[in-house]
Amino acid sequence: MEALIQVLSTFLTVYIICVFAWALISWLPMVSPQLAYNGTVLSIRKFLDSVVEPYVRLFKFIPPVRIGAMLLDLSAMVAIFALIFLGPVVISLLESALVG
Repeated sequence: MEALIQVLSTFLTVYIICVFAWALISWLPMVSPQLAYNGTVLSIRKFLDSVVEPYVRLFKFIPPVRIGAMLLDLSAMVAIFALIFLGPVVISLLESALVG
């Protein structure tokens, strides 16, 4: 059972990294348009879109924040915070249910 908990914990960490990378890559066209449309970067973005977008879409009800003339979408940040704070709680509940 400890192996299952370890796998879930590792998956949670990898998924947090994926959401963070997805958020960073979404800014790439504004920072470096030439790099943003590189074939490798497009492949990575397509993969991250398919893995992360369904989860982050759950938080799209949060309105974007206006910073000057730019709108900042906070849904990815809230999704990361939810994983960071609620993920360990779910894993500990699952661990206590499996052990006891």
